[in-house]
Amino acid sequence: MESKRRQYIKPAYKIVGRFLSEWIQFVKNGNGITEPIRDFKAYYRYNRLMKGTLEAKLPWISHRAYLKLNQLVKPDWNVFEFGCGGSTLFLNGKVKTMTSIEHDPDWTQVVSKKLADNPNFTVRYISEDEEGGEEFKSVHGLNEVGSYFETYAKAASDLPDESLDLLIIDGRARPACLKYSHTKVKSGGYLLFDNSNRDSYHEAIEEYLKDWEREDFKGVTVYDAFFNQTSLFRKT
Repeated sequence: MESKRRQYIKPAYKIVGRFLSEWIQFVKNGNGITEPIRDFKAYYRYNRLMKGTLEAKLPWISHRAYLKLNQLVKPDWNVFEFGCGGSTLFLNGKVKTMTSIEHDPDWTQVVSKKLADNPNFTVRYISEDEEGGEEFKSVHGLNEVGSYFETYAKAASDLPDESLDLLIIDGRARPACLKYSHTKVKSGGYLLFDNSNRDSYHEAIEEYLKDWEREDFKGVTVYDAFFNQTSLFRKT
């Protein structure tokens, strides 16, 4: 879930300074020198007028992943998403159906109101569980670290296998969400996994997606000062 940001004009020197800091760290991590440079104009645009991706109706993922997703989406697609927000509004009107799973009741209402005119888009609120196994424990999130999300992670269980054109994993307990929902993607379909560079996600990605085609998009992030990695997997 994206943060609720106050919109403001950011000074140019702060934008450039943060970009250079992120770029240096990006290169130190073994990535290419030129990749972020080519996206500096987009970085400047995103950060000059700071606002939330919900307001912008854009997915809060890496810039290049957003461009790729925009090329791929088709009007007959069925989509399932863990973690609603700007991506939900971005896909509204671009795909046939979409179900988003959200753990925050207030955020569920905010996003749902913006989708009131589209009966084919649904945001389902599923709260954290009082207890659960280790695989369902959240290790990221502002207030959810240590919370359990078994019901949340299994939200796609009733869907037929190979019924989704796109699965987005960008919410709580992501390894568990991947484990219990990756079979729902049809052959030739896609799975988008945000923040895929986090160490806590590597084992699950390797276990369940090792035979899928993978493309990593690193660097500039939509309406964010910090770089990110988003991975797009295609089921072969």
